Amino acid sequence: MIPLRHLPLLAVLSAPAPAFAQAPAAFERGMNALLEGNFAEAYCQWKPLAQKGYAEAQYNLGWLYANGNGMNVDMQQAFYWWKQAANQGHADAEFALGLSYATGEGVKRDLQAAAEWFYMAARRGHVDARDSLLRIAGDPSVDLLKTLPQLASEPWFGWTGEVTGDRINVRAGPGTGHKIVAQLEKGQEVKVLGRRENWLKVLLPADDAAQPGAQQGMAWVYHSLLKPVGPNSASL
Repeated sequence: MIPLRHLPLLAVLSAPAPAFAQAPAAFERGMNALLEGNFAEAYCQWKPLAQKGYAEAQYNLGWLYANGNGMNVDMQQAFYWWKQAANQGHADAEFALGLSYATGEGVKRDLQAAAEWFYMAARRGHVDARDSLLRIAGDPSVDLLKTLPQLASEPWFGWTGEVTGDRINVRAGPGTGHKIVAQLEKGQEVKVLGRRENWLKVLLPADDAAQPGAQQGMAWVYHSLLKPVGPNSASL
């Protein structure tokens, strides 16, 4: 994953801000200063707003620290200010915290915590957070769907796969050494919720979900036995 301080500053500042009646004039002055490359002035305009609890200033101040704009890089300060904004429901700040936990910058690396922050941002419609959850779903070091079982029912998470073989085996784990828990027929569609090497984690159809060995209605299929269909088909 790309280190936080290598992300373009203007890219992370350009996302839509949370809804406020009107941005304070000092915040706008800070943004204009930033666009002119005057990071010290941006800091001076944003820091008092951040201290007063203005989430958008807190979030953007965090990026000044993360990128070392006009100051030394300080990921702990970046994390602190993102946390203040995230606690107010700021989706971009929630995503930034997820990145911090995923990369271990400013805080001890913790993919489970990263997933939880990404999920909060994803529920607010944050596209990058949704993509990050899909990447974590394929990491063998964390059982994402055990941590966040509600992901399985989110319409934006995962993609739909169609069975290509005449009848395929579905297994309790990612490998032929695991027990067969169900079979799927050609043309059936299942929701793919994760990947581990060449095996796909799928949500079984309702008739098969209660089969012994199926964990919370989920099992594993070899990747070449499904073809992607639908709008999210390239996600995993």
